[in-house]
Amino acid sequence: MERPLCRELWGPREVARYREGPGGRIERIRGAGGSLAARLRRAAARVLLPQGFPDSVSPDYLRYQCWDSGQALCSSLCGALSTRSVLQAVGVGDAAATVTAASLAWLLRDGVGIVTRITFAWLQGSHLDCEAKQWRLAADLLNDAALALELLAPAWPRAGPALLLLAAAVKCVVGVAGGATRAALAVHQARSDNVADVAAKDGSQETLVNGAGLLLALGLLPLLDGRPWLTAAVAALLVAGHVTCNVGAVRSLCLRAPNRPRLRLALRAALRGGASAGGGQSAGGGACEGAGLRLQVPPPEDVNPQEPLLPGFGSRLRIHLGAPLHLLVQSEAEFRKALECGTEDYIIVLKPWQGWVGVGLRAGAPPEASLRALAQTLLLEELLGPSLPPGAPAGTRLRPIQDTLRRCPRGSVPWAALAETTRVWGELGPVLLGALSAAGWEVERPLLAPDEWRLSWPRAQTGATGRTGNDSR
Repeated sequence: MERPLCRELWGPREVARYREGPGGRIERIRGAGGSLAARLRRAAARVLLPQGFPDSVSPDYLRYQCWDSGQALCSSLCGALSTRSVLQAVGVGDAAATVTAASLAWLLRDGVGIVTRITFAWLQGSHLDCEAKQWRLAADLLNDAALALELLAPAWPRAGPALLLLAAAVKCVVGVAGGATRAALAVHQARSDNVADVAAKDGSQETLVNGAGLLLALGLLPLLDGRPWLTAAVAALLVAGHVTCNVGAVRSLCLRAPNRPRLRLALRAALRGGASAGGGQSAGGGACEGAGLRLQVPPPEDVNPQEPLLPGFGSRLRIHLGAPLHLLVQSEAEFRKALECGTEDYIIVLKPWQGWVGVGLRAGAPPEASLRALAQTLLLEELLGPSLPPGAPAGTRLRPIQDTLRRCPRGSVPWAALAETTRVWGELGPVLLGALSAAGWEVERPLLAPDEWRLSWPRAQTGATGRTGNDSR
């Protein structure tokens, strides 16, 4: 076969070849991808997929987008059904209803939505980046709940306005959480500094799916008119499909930046002998040796499927990372005790009887201090749980601490256990962080959502146990 002068590629696919033709001109020969069907596929890819796909996006992009398109179609059809119910609830088709009453009801819905949107962004805005998967699913479940309220509104005329107001508030939460997590996932999926392109093509895909939903709704709504039981059955099927697609979309994501749930699962696996959180032995992952022990951490591909689907699940303690001093201690003696048991960059106060642990971060501490502090806090959380197995790495060092925590009297802070944990963590911490990096975790940009409170104290007050193993100063 004649060797081509040049090959022409679109992304990873060969489109055509060039050879020298008569008179020294370049002659173009269409390759296997030059058929009409192939050209149509490339045209669709240019319109709907980021430039350079699949190399310019994360490996989980296509699977996630397929599930996401399915949920968007179900949501679009449910929205068409709920829109009809909302119009009925505000008086459309009712001879006794007035335009003014309907307008006031609509304006009241918008007002409630404005207040809800601002309040939710204030309360949960910093957590949307860190728990993008969880809030993505939570937003879609809340959206289904709002659609259900709107569908029920016409059936109870007296309660209809209240149901519509509640649905409007829930939908505003959905809008904030959905939009914010969509942006966070676009950052994850973009691999060629193409976040804007990924977000724009995601919008094009959603617009196309909504257009398909509109066409289907035009044929579906006349069939359901005057048939409330059939409408309820169709709505239930659409909601079930919507939830199924959303769970599939969230499960398909593989995020490599450690957040609190993923770091908790990785630490648990490392402390219990390299076993995955689900109980099986992890075949991959990364290992690191130091201080006379070896820790193995599972890779993101093993941890992500075990991550809780909704925010707030999977933890034994309420962790306040970056807590103010008045929540940590109540006296000067307690503050000095916390400094003796802490490190140069943070102090930890554990209150087991309240199920709460607080971390005070030092002003000016290096960026990685938050990750080290949270990992040590999760170590304490793990020691408050079931006993470590016989073959657990560092089991001989951690079991005495676990016994001390279990004997802690109610209402008292286990200062001795905190001091010993800090000492042991000075050996375990660098090994664990090294194993995380070796396993493929992006420890340089953890998503931990620390509070903004910072504390400033003279470093000389910090106890001798406070220096951590990876502090080079």
